[in-house]
Formats: sequence, C-alpha cells, structure tokens
Amino acid sequence: PDMYPGNCWAFRGSQGYLVVRLSMKIYPTAFTMEHIPKTLSPTGNITSAPRNFSVYGLDHEYQEEGTLLGQYVYDEGGEPLQMFPVMV
Repeated sequence: PDMYPGNCWAFRGSQGYLVVRLSMKIYPTAFTMEHIPKTLSPTGNITSAPRNFSVYGLDHEYQEEGTLLGQYVYDEGGEPLQMFPVMV
C-alpha cells in the first residue's frame, strides 16, 4: 500500500518467484517494478532490491514452462519505480 520498509513481497535468500493470477487473459506491453528509495532505507542502501529478473507468461497457474517475455535489470541507482517493456 505504500513505500515504507517491510510493506513488500519479501523473498528469503537470493532467488524467488511470484505468480500473479489474473481474471482474464491479457497481452502485456510493459512491467513495472518498484523498490524503496535509498532515502527511506534504514541502512541507507537498497542491496535487497531485485537486480536481475525474468518475466514469463503462463496460460494457467499449473503450466510448467511459460513463455519468456523478457529479462531485465533493476537499476539501484535509478528511480524507485522503473518500467520495462515486453521484449517478445
């Protein structure tokens, strides 16, 4: 609901995944990722921000392999909210 530390989808360790189930089929053109800015971080850094990430499209939640829509890099030195266009 906001950009304060702790109000997030946190992952344990250096890897994780998230599945978002939608009510209908869509054809995305871009994705956004947002992380707290360094100024709001208690430690003054945002090393916990996802760096390299991939986005896959699935026809259903039990599909074993999805369609790769893009591979991206979150820029820790950039804006907190970053947009990434679909590459495929």
